[in-house]
Amino acid sequence: MHYRAVRFGVILLFFINLFAGFIFINEGLFHYDAVCLARAVEDTLRTGHLQPAARGRYGSVFINTFIALPFFLMGQDADLATRLSSVLFHASSIAMLFLLVYELFGDFLPALFSGLLFSFVPFYFSPNTYGKEHGMSIFFVLLSFYLLRRGQRRNSYLLMGLSSFFLGFSVSVKESVVMASPLYFLLYFSPQINLRPFGISVPKDKFRWKSLVAVGTPFLIIFAILYSAYLKDEFFRELFIRDLSCAEFLGPCSFMLKQAFKDLGKSIPPVLFLFSGLGAVRLVRKNELFLALFLCLWFTLIFFFGNLATYGARYLDIVVIPALLLAAYSLSALFAKDKLMSLAILIYFVMSMFLFLYPTVSFRHRYNGEKQFAELVRQITPKNALIITMDDAVFIEYYGERKTLTHPVDDRLKIMDFVRTVAVHLVNKTPVYVTESSFSYDHKGLFWEAMMKSFKFTHIGSRFCEDYHRPELDPVQYQADLFKLDFLKP
Repeated sequence: MHYRAVRFGVILLFFINLFAGFIFINEGLFHYDAVCLARAVEDTLRTGHLQPAARGRYGSVFINTFIALPFFLMGQDADLATRLSSVLFHASSIAMLFLLVYELFGDFLPALFSGLLFSFVPFYFSPNTYGKEHGMSIFFVLLSFYLLRRGQRRNSYLLMGLSSFFLGFSVSVKESVVMASPLYFLLYFSPQINLRPFGISVPKDKFRWKSLVAVGTPFLIIFAILYSAYLKDEFFRELFIRDLSCAEFLGPCSFMLKQAFKDLGKSIPPVLFLFSGLGAVRLVRKNELFLALFLCLWFTLIFFFGNLATYGARYLDIVVIPALLLAAYSLSALFAKDKLMSLAILIYFVMSMFLFLYPTVSFRHRYNGEKQFAELVRQITPKNALIITMDDAVFIEYYGERKTLTHPVDDRLKIMDFVRTVAVHLVNKTPVYVTESSFSYDHKGLFWEAMMKSFKFTHIGSRFCEDYHRPELDPVQYQADLFKLDFLKP
């Protein structure tokens, strides 16, 4: 019965989410990172050498290459394969959460309820419909936690070693999940906590050298390889160069943190967090003090992810997991006393998140604004055209099949050099176009001023579009315009 129940839970959650992902899969790739990933996969298949995606993320490229291989052999690009991969790993991560919770509590209901609650979290479900690597990174983090706990229970060095390997591999999928590594090692030591009298002790068997080697060595080796290969350059760029895409940490209580908590309350019923608190209290009352502490510390990752300069609600995917787990634990206790009430509350939570999510993902399933605008560019510009743009560049290159040119930001001398470069292209009879969104980074108006003084703008087309930077909760839709450049008449 035990095995059948676990198998039923895994299969049920996996196929619910796989089916939902297929229904709402985006019309195309809908993020800079997703397009970079697809291009890296295509380049890998063409060259036979593993190519980097945005910020490297070779692990994601490696797995997606295998998924895209059948499409490549049929002469297709990696667009659909990348989106299918994100749907597949979203479903797999939900099933893996079920297994982890079951391993932590040894109880079917909290595991099932946790999986159901996590299924339709808006800022997690949505990115996993358009090619982002969130589902894959969460899957490997949860897998590492699960194998660690299971390996400890079975006294298996192999499982513990695999858990450490997958934790390291998760960093190659999405580098920011390295912040989960302290939680992994805390889970390994699992100190015993007593309140009366107060004391904290770590079982002696946690210090056996074979166990320490198993949980430490694979992760450290993989991280060292990743660091020497490309992470050191990423860290240097984040700490010292700080360009426009830099995910700068703004401090533990920046203005962004308020937005992060606001996003949690907006996308998830606030009363769910009340049940999370009740779940933590129940753990304490049942003398599961370490689990209560572990889950609360897990939630404190919000003070990192919620304080990044590039913060978007999708950053909270790993943060919200312990809150959902505690709420599920509380609901499972209520289920023992009042089944109908517990199920009604669970259904309310799940449906509330799904209904919040539905309008956005159903629209994007039919219409991807960035893809549509890029295809418009391809339709109304000649093949040798040069498109001046900024964040739309990857989409115009991938879907529009046109060369792009990005301009300097807030530097008058570099902007003047850029204008002269554009003039040379026009003299050489290269058609040059500019998107309206290319002025979005022109904070001081320098680029606008220089371009208006030098060129004539002729509007040639527009398409309904949508900003992709923080699209999980508040879609920003606008009319994207394309202009043709010519010299001003004397």
